[in-house]
Amino acid sequence: MAPQPENHDLNSTQRSMGETSHLDGLGFQFKEPMSGYLGIGQSDLGKGAELGRDRNTPARFDVQIQIKDLGRFIRIPEHAAELTGTVTFSPLVEEGVIREGLFNLFKVDPHSGIRQMIYAFCFTAKDGQTYYLCGHKDIFDDRGKFDLVEDMTRLFTTIYRGQDETGPVYAAGELYFKLRDGPALVASMEVIGARSWHQGLAARVAFASFAFGALRDEYLQDLRIFYDTQYENLVLGGELQRDDGSQAPFFFVSGIHDKGFPWGDSEVFWDVLFVVEDGKGGYERYCITDRVLDGLELDIATGQYRYRGPLFALSEGYSGSFSQMRNKAPHLVECQAEIKIDFQARPYDAVAVSFPLVPRLIRKISSALAKTLREALPGEHPLGIFITPHTVTIQSGSFRIIKKEGNVLANGTEWSVDKSRTFGEAERGTFRNIKWPTLLYNYLCALTPQSQVARVQIHSRSFRLSPEHWAQDRLEKYLGAVVSRTSSSEMLMANGKLSVKPLPPAGLPSQRAVPLKKPGDPILEVNNDHFPTAVFQRRIVEVLDSSGVRSLALEEDMSMMRLEAVDSDRKVTVASIRHESKFLALDQVLKETGFDQIVEAKLSASGQSRDRFSIAIKPNFMFAYDKRDQTTYTDPDLVGHLVKHLRALGFETIYVVEAQSTYGEFFNKRKVRELADYLGYDESVGYKVIDMTEDATEKQHLGPHLGMHPVSRVWRDANFRISFAKNKTHAYAYYTLTLKNIYGALPLGNKFKEYHCGRGIYYTTMEYLAAFPVDFGLVDGYLSADGPFGVFADPLPNETHTVIGGPDLVAVDWVAASKMGVDPMVSQYMKLAVQAFGKPEIRLVGDANPYRPWLNVPEALALFTAKGVDAEYHFGNLMYSAGAQMDETHFQHRNNALYMRLLRRLTVPVRRLFFLRTGENPTLGNQLVSWLFYKMGF
Repeated sequence: MAPQPENHDLNSTQRSMGETSHLDGLGFQFKEPMSGYLGIGQSDLGKGAELGRDRNTPARFDVQIQIKDLGRFIRIPEHAAELTGTVTFSPLVEEGVIREGLFNLFKVDPHSGIRQMIYAFCFTAKDGQTYYLCGHKDIFDDRGKFDLVEDMTRLFTTIYRGQDETGPVYAAGELYFKLRDGPALVASMEVIGARSWHQGLAARVAFASFAFGALRDEYLQDLRIFYDTQYENLVLGGELQRDDGSQAPFFFVSGIHDKGFPWGDSEVFWDVLFVVEDGKGGYERYCITDRVLDGLELDIATGQYRYRGPLFALSEGYSGSFSQMRNKAPHLVECQAEIKIDFQARPYDAVAVSFPLVPRLIRKISSALAKTLREALPGEHPLGIFITPHTVTIQSGSFRIIKKEGNVLANGTEWSVDKSRTFGEAERGTFRNIKWPTLLYNYLCALTPQSQVARVQIHSRSFRLSPEHWAQDRLEKYLGAVVSRTSSSEMLMANGKLSVKPLPPAGLPSQRAVPLKKPGDPILEVNNDHFPTAVFQRRIVEVLDSSGVRSLALEEDMSMMRLEAVDSDRKVTVASIRHESKFLALDQVLKETGFDQIVEAKLSASGQSRDRFSIAIKPNFMFAYDKRDQTTYTDPDLVGHLVKHLRALGFETIYVVEAQSTYGEFFNKRKVRELADYLGYDESVGYKVIDMTEDATEKQHLGPHLGMHPVSRVWRDANFRISFAKNKTHAYAYYTLTLKNIYGALPLGNKFKEYHCGRGIYYTTMEYLAAFPVDFGLVDGYLSADGPFGVFADPLPNETHTVIGGPDLVAVDWVAASKMGVDPMVSQYMKLAVQAFGKPEIRLVGDANPYRPWLNVPEALALFTAKGVDAEYHFGNLMYSAGAQMDETHFQHRNNALYMRLLRRLTVPVRRLFFLRTGENPTLGNQLVSWLFYKMGF
């Protein structure tokens, strides 16, 4: 019998307080000695240790580490304890008393993301001056060696003059914990306040589990098929009250996410998102994300939230990212914030998100197991994803934000939380999940403060991270479908009860909850773009429930579209517009990217008159084989529409340029003007077609690979260059877009001989692009060709109805390739372009969703073409000559020899599968292959 949605009443012991631990209130302490050498006048740690040995300046401290509340120590990510004892460093002090000592266990360094053990304290020297010692152990697995013992025993140590690390460095070096002192350290461990021997034992076991878990996750991560992580999150919605008594609706999100959240990457983030209505129909938007936010404390168990530190106000748009905040992006205005919230959190049973449809009894047992593990063995988590949801009512709260004007703090804004009109949801979650397939989910937490209802919806899937590896991609797809059908659920908290229902496609239709809808753009979006796997996104959005009630919600999502800069300080806008009208899509791209202004600025800088300012548009059409297959060439109507736009701006000298291709070696009527006429490029629109092969009457030294090389005069002398590519996969480069389109501008006609088998196709393109920079890139993705042979043909094309454009080819191709579902760096063109020119920070406007269906080029085919076909000119030339298909009513094969006619006859069945042939509509074979690619591409 199928399990039914169930309700969980609040446990009676949990009605008045948050979920606490039997470790709360217990103290824990131990003693630790460390000794080594410090070099006076040195700030370099390694050199300081050497200098200290040479000059015999040993240092030692003997400390006692006192944890006042073991439950809170384990629960709060700072893991802070008090440090007391004595320090000896003969140039300064003999057994000096330690003051203001602090110890942190496994605190994450916000700059490096590495867990550290930190020892810090002040002491008074013989001269009466205050000095500050700060040391850290880096808990980090250096690949290739097992260095746990070295990391746990070596303390990188610096002594500063003054009260903290802002003072001048006095000495630096390394101190060590000696392994022979290990038994004494263990013997010194003492539990304070235990009411029985077994409570004391439980505290020791819990501390050991906590420490082991952190070390296991770091040093054994390559040996484990699972990863472990956890998080705490607070979401509030309601109303704030200003000093003048006016009310302002607000929404607030803040969370602490441990290393490994959510995919097992060795990354971490803490964040704050805050929006408040501005009284003008919009919102004031504030946010910050970082690996660690000093000054942020969240303890759901005790109902306390504090944040005192930096916050960014958005001066425009709704989005900010980790990289933008690190680089002080101009639209992020630095502020100082002080937020204090005291609340009451009422927990429910933990929900096993990974098993939402199991019977209630098993869910109850698994919830108890999760709670027991969290208390007794905090380093261990139950297998799966367990979320302990809480409803939150406010006891008191205030927000104070002070904006900067220049480098000076200006007057601040203060709000107090209207506790009667504010409601929230809080979560503590643990993950023990398999590393592969990689978890992908969408999460929504919507609040209705008026009725005190919280609704959490989670749609789970798996990432498809390897589209160029077909078998792995298929497996990831099907495993993702299984996950989606078993792990998509809704948690509804209302009237003191929690109900859990499946979301489509999980469960039976009669049992399913209705998914929330998002009617518009986010109100606020924060992109954590420091993760290696994907961008983890947190947003504040508006949602609609099934009855049409609007509310605000926290959304979590993941994107493969990485927009941060790489080796570049430039910022560009790229537009990806999907529209049923290709002309309106192109118009919107030009508008959103400021195309007109870019051209006008180039005109002004050129000193040319408007009518003599020359514009060269490089479409992609020399690989077209039949005008009926529009996936192989840039749409002439779109090019004409672009030209009309330019002429409306007053520009008259416009060229459409192409260079001849290897197909011209095999077939007649393959010169540029001949093919342009055949495809419908119409000069009456207001441009002139230029054959760059015939136009290349001069030579120029272009680099080590091209050397002295022919150059098209029109391309060389153009005041503004546009690469207008076609959206296609490519058997060599995985995809062909605006960068690869410049390869087509190389003027020598027999490209297979001159570049593929001669100078190379990648470096030559970069040299040509460096010599003649392109000012704007466009991708015709209205009809697209995917699959292994997309560069050659696609008789049944993908109706992607998208045009992409922007003023930087790397940025345009990055977006377009990401929409194909591949890592853009899979292409050698992109790798070299990023090395040569850098990748700017991308502001994306429009549709970021990947194309579906879409099938990419298998890695094996790319290796075969690059290493096999190109390895020997005569073999590759014969294969292309015999296998290439053309519109036989228009193009005739140049080689009429008997052997070629025989080979051409033998290849007809294969050509019928992949190409359109003269006098034939798509054949049954065409349709079967296209259907197969369609199925393979989902």
